[in-house]
Amino acid sequence: MTNIIKVYPESRNAANIAQLPVKRQWMDETPNKHAYQCMPLSLANSLGWGISFPEDISFIWDGVCDTTPDHVKILKGKKYCFASRGNATISFNTYLTVVTEEDVTTLVMPVPNEFNENAQCFTNLISTSFHKAPIPIAWRILKPNTEITIPAATPVATIIPISLNTLQDFEVKIKNYPYPIDREQVKEDLEYYKKMTSLGKFTNLYRKAENSRGESVGNHETRTIKLRTATE
Repeated sequence: MTNIIKVYPESRNAANIAQLPVKRQWMDETPNKHAYQCMPLSLANSLGWGISFPEDISFIWDGVCDTTPDHVKILKGKKYCFASRGNATISFNTYLTVVTEEDVTTLVMPVPNEFNENAQCFTNLISTSFHKAPIPIAWRILKPNTEITIPAATPVATIIPISLNTLQDFEVKIKNYPYPIDREQVKEDLEYYKKMTSLGKFTNLYRKAENSRGESVGNHETRTIKLRTATE
């Protein structure tokens, strides 16, 4: 059974929505694209649908933080953003209304493993079963007196459907003794990591869920995240 989120564009100017790509520019720039060898990192990169716009957006903040909109000047992409909330923020006109069932909440959060020293996307939870308005996305501007540009097609946020009820009453239980592990195996694995690293090679032990002896240590819940976008 396919779980479905309904998205209603309200304008020809609506934002684009698509599953986030695995690629990140900073990861491309690591030697031999080494960062992609980290499966937990690469897997998280594609978590959710990215919201982006077809045109550049640029703005500048004068460093004053109050409730008026006077301190953020939008330079490009005015139809896609506004500063009326004040407090050194810029909000985005997505023109996308997201609708889910009552047991699904939409998590809006920064794009995983995408870093921006100039501004940061707010993380929020929206009850999209009844919030019949465009999904709210906003950034907190961090660097004053600097023109900040979001290039066209660059995701400004990611949205992820979650069930808050599945988190209710979870408990973290702190044990007063160490987790029982094969310390000799841990030592062997560490030596194997060191050896392969010194040779400029990758072990992929975690990716394969194996130890350095080639023995299975478990199974990943999934190795890829597959999300779809369809037009009806």
